[in-house]
Amino acid sequence: MSHRRPFCFASLLVSAAALLAPGIALACGAFYASAIEVSPNQKIIVTHREGVETYVFRPHFCGAAKDFGVILPIPSALTANPVLGKSELFDQLDDFSAPREECQPKESVGIGCGSDADKGVDLAAQFPEEKPQVNVVDRGRVGAFEWALLQAVTVNAFTDWLDQNGFPHDSASQAIYQSYVDKQWYFVAFKVSADASAPPEGMKLCGDLGPIQLSFTAASPVVPSRIASLNQSGTRPTWRVYLVAGQQQRVSDQSGYGSYYSSPYFAQTLVEGDLSSRPALAEMAREGERVTVLTVSLPTAGASDDLYFAADSYGYDYRSTKYKDCDAGRGCSAGGMMPTGAWGATLVLLFLASMRRRRRGA
Repeated sequence: MSHRRPFCFASLLVSAAALLAPGIALACGAFYASAIEVSPNQKIIVTHREGVETYVFRPHFCGAAKDFGVILPIPSALTANPVLGKSELFDQLDDFSAPREECQPKESVGIGCGSDADKGVDLAAQFPEEKPQVNVVDRGRVGAFEWALLQAVTVNAFTDWLDQNGFPHDSASQAIYQSYVDKQWYFVAFKVSADASAPPEGMKLCGDLGPIQLSFTAASPVVPSRIASLNQSGTRPTWRVYLVAGQQQRVSDQSGYGSYYSSPYFAQTLVEGDLSSRPALAEMAREGERVTVLTVSLPTAGASDDLYFAADSYGYDYRSTKYKDCDAGRGCSAGGMMPTGAWGATLVLLFLASMRRRRRGA
C-alpha cells in the first residue's frame, strides 16, 4: 500500500461524522491521512486510580474522510476497550479550571486586550507460526472505526500486519515504533471501517473527533508523546493536560530532563458541589481527588521519551489569571471600579440635574 504522510495526535482517532462533536481538541499517537489539517495544540484528560489509567482525547482536524488512521502506543494491554466519551466532559473541566479575570493597565501587563497570560511561570487473529511475530490481542469497533490491540516482536512484523490489514502508517516511523517494541509496549491501531456506516469516501469533515476513551494499567500517569515526533515538522506543539488523581501531579523526571516545558494552569481538590453540578466529570472523578491542569510544550526536535507524571509533594491550590487590557479613563472590559474621572463627571451631572429640579419647583 502507499504510505501516507503522518499527522500526530496524542490520540487514536481517525475520522467520521459519528465522532464529530462541538468543542476543542486533544492527546498523542501518530495520525495518518492523505490530505488533512490538524491542530497541533490539543487537550488530553488522564485519570489515574489504583494503577489504572483512563485516557480521553478529542483531536480537532479538517480533512477528507478517507484512509485515516491512528497508532497509539500504550504500556500495557487494555483494561477497558475504546468507547465514545462525553463531549461535555471537556466543557465541564474547562468550566471548573477557568482562569480568574483581572483588569490591569496595559503598561503593567504588557499584553493586548483579551489576551491570556498564565500567572507564574474480541477478535484474535490466527497465525501459522509457532511463535507469532505479532500478537493480535483484541479487535473491535468504536463509532465508525475499527481498532486492533497489537503487540509485536519486531517492527517489520508490525508494519507488515498493518499493511495486510489496511491500517495506514508511514515508513518514516520505523525508528519510533522500534522504541516501543523494545519496551514491549502495545499498539492500538485505528482505521475507518469499510462498511455502510462509514463516511462516504472523499467526504470532507471539519470539527472535533470523539472524544474517545480507553483504559490500561500504568504505574504512573503517562501520555504516549514520543510518537508525536512523527508529525511535528520542527514545530513545538502545546498541549493542555487535565490530570485527575489522588494527589497533585507534575511532569516526572522520567520524561527526560529538559525535554518538556510545563507550567501550572490549575490545581484544586474536588468537593461534592464541584461534581454535583458537572455530571460528566462526576462519572470520571471522585470527591477528594485532585485535579491538576498543566500546559505542556513538546521539544522542538521531538521528544526522546514519553510524557510521565508523578505526585507533586509541594502541590498547592492554583488558578491562572486571565488579564484584560484597561485603557486609563475608559474603564475595564472585565468590569470593576469606575475610573475616578468618570465618577467626577457623574457627580457633576447629578448636581446639575438636582439644581434644575429645584428651579422648576421654585
